[in-house]
Amino acid sequence: MHAMIWKFLAAAALAVCISLHPSGGGAEPKMAPLSEVAERYESGRLYRCGKLNVLDLHGSYRQMGRQYGHLLQDELRRLYAEAIEGYFIGEKGLAPEAMRQAAQSLYAFYPHRFKTFFEGMAETSGLALEKHILLNAIELYGLLPGCSGIAAWKDYTAGGPLVFGRNYDWFGSYRSFARFLTVTVFNGGDGIPAAIATFAGVIYATTGMNAQGLFLELNNGFPSGGSLAYSNRVPAVVHLLAFLRDCSNMAHLDAALNSTRSNFTFIINVADREAAFAYEWLPFDIRRRTGKADGLLVATNHFVDPGWGIELQDTGGFKTRERRDNLLSLAEGRKGRITVEAMMEILDTDIDRGGAAWPAGDAIQTVYQIIAVPAERKFWVKVPGFQEWTAVDLDRLFSEADSR
Repeated sequence: MHAMIWKFLAAAALAVCISLHPSGGGAEPKMAPLSEVAERYESGRLYRCGKLNVLDLHGSYRQMGRQYGHLLQDELRRLYAEAIEGYFIGEKGLAPEAMRQAAQSLYAFYPHRFKTFFEGMAETSGLALEKHILLNAIELYGLLPGCSGIAAWKDYTAGGPLVFGRNYDWFGSYRSFARFLTVTVFNGGDGIPAAIATFAGVIYATTGMNAQGLFLELNNGFPSGGSLAYSNRVPAVVHLLAFLRDCSNMAHLDAALNSTRSNFTFIINVADREAAFAYEWLPFDIRRRTGKADGLLVATNHFVDPGWGIELQDTGGFKTRERRDNLLSLAEGRKGRITVEAMMEILDTDIDRGGAAWPAGDAIQTVYQIIAVPAERKFWVKVPGFQEWTAVDLDRLFSEADSR
């Protein structure tokens, strides 16, 4: 996801939870009864939606970090041992000093408020700050993957709420790390309450939503932008977390993206209750691509806006054109009938069957999947082979923060 590694190596609120198994009928999945708090620490709470950890954090950034570190201390230690020590150093043979330099290159330009979060984690987790910095960079130690995003609204949902689906794809080794996938809700600090979904210990946004119903997710844009990267810029993934905390509407988010230079080439898909857009984001330029006027947007890993004048050479193993074409076809076949459950079916369809998910056994794997409904401030999350579709009612968590 992040290209700078190449230089060093030659990325009382209550949650509502339910496991969902799409049956193909198109009925809207329902929320389960309120879950119990699994654990509390200071003002923070940990919920478990099936096997998925959901953190509800309050207070200053340091206090939220302390809550995160304590409530996830077992997961943080296990993931560090499995991923950093066991896999990247032990199995892949990466040099610890090169990993440290790469991790520091990500951490160095974090805003102060987020750095105090890391300091808080180190106070309670049992891991030193240096290990948190290494774990935060877990996505930098692998090569760039391919992801997919699809949004449906207007005619495609027959007037129902906008539904956004996203497949997070990475190389197969990362699939075991997804057992530590965590939804973190930042209800404290100065800023709009916001939630991100990513690996335990990773504090930036590749997928997230805020209390104003702004959703965003990041796709690699390497097939169109190449490997041009800047090491003297705040990483885009850190900016995206700040955008969720600071932007109150789509116009504000649009201004933030247009005011920011990326460190690498990405495709940032965004949505609110009204519409979705794809920002094709080079280090030296950015363009916003709209979806179909009747309510469909699909983005994989290549630029689609014809104004770039880029002809895609899909020879890098991403299957980006094929995955995009497949998603467009699946959506057209369900036009007027796309609900959350229909989106689950779309995301669960692998490439060999005309979809965009990577089949089991491929070098690239669909590591986790997320569906968002911005109007309802809800996520559905799936970790293939570990956790079936599980609903997380962010609205209740955000509303709790609003009432304090």
